[in-house]
Amino acid sequence: MKDSADFGATEEAEPLKISKNIAYALMAIAAVAWATSGTLTVLAIDEGATANIIALWSEIFSAAIFFTIICLLDRPSLLIRRDDLLPFLLFSTITGALFSVAWYHCIDLTSITTAVILLCSYPSIVTVASIFLLGEKMTAAKAVALPITFIGCVLVSEAYDLSAVKLNALGIVLGVFTAFGAAAYYIFGKKFLKRYTPNTVALYFSALMLPTLLVITDPGKSLLPSLSPTAWFIVLLIALIPCTFGFFISMVALKRIEASKASIVASIEPAAAVALAVVIVSEAIAGLQLVGVALVIGGVMILRVVRREDRDAPVEAPVKR
Repeated sequence: MKDSADFGATEEAEPLKISKNIAYALMAIAAVAWATSGTLTVLAIDEGATANIIALWSEIFSAAIFFTIICLLDRPSLLIRRDDLLPFLLFSTITGALFSVAWYHCIDLTSITTAVILLCSYPSIVTVASIFLLGEKMTAAKAVALPITFIGCVLVSEAYDLSAVKLNALGIVLGVFTAFGAAAYYIFGKKFLKRYTPNTVALYFSALMLPTLLVITDPGKSLLPSLSPTAWFIVLLIALIPCTFGFFISMVALKRIEASKASIVASIEPAAAVALAVVIVSEAIAGLQLVGVALVIGGVMILRVVRREDRDAPVEAPVKR
């Protein structure tokens, strides 16, 4: 590991040679990969795994996969500056380990609908924070796409059914944390990508989640579980698809496009999750959910249809009086 100056002060890492259209497509694919997590988690629990076992072992497998591949194909990406270890640890803990725990407990204390409503506010947080922290601009396309994708997510999650909304003080706090944790993922992931390759960010994100997960997932029961081969296979799939593949290509995409746009594109995750549930576990889908899927896709398309967006004048934030 190398010494360095302050975080974010060194020259930007060499950008990957991909177009913006490809980056948008990769971000959408990452969202679909993340969407498999719910269905796979249900299947793993049905086979005897617990949420703690899934959270811990999917990350152990993911870190091992990243480490093996990088050792074989990209050894320079193993190096980071010593001064960045603490920022990486905080990034991994807040947006990885604590996010996962808060998400599961928010669902347990409230409901899936309530949890999704709270989480789906993160693109708005990312967009506002990106203006101040990353120097991005608020364009007309973003201003239109944000509410459209949010309404779409609400419809997909059937949040219009108020009977499904369950309020619990601690659950609400945890749900709000997931929104800020997801926002931090994009904001600080973008900052790390100015200094490191996606391989480096992915490796250290996965590895540095483990200490916190070991503490909060009851390692006495989760570290050496007795699971069936089928359960282990499903946990490995969770490690491969959402944890490894989804995270890596989201970092590749985030290196090429703005954090605010990436977060809006990733809003297709609930729609993809519903589609997967219909296909894999034969879950029924309501008409308003289909409308929600269309709105989410429409909001994402707005970001690419408006070709001159990067040259538009910023939309000024309201002045406090």
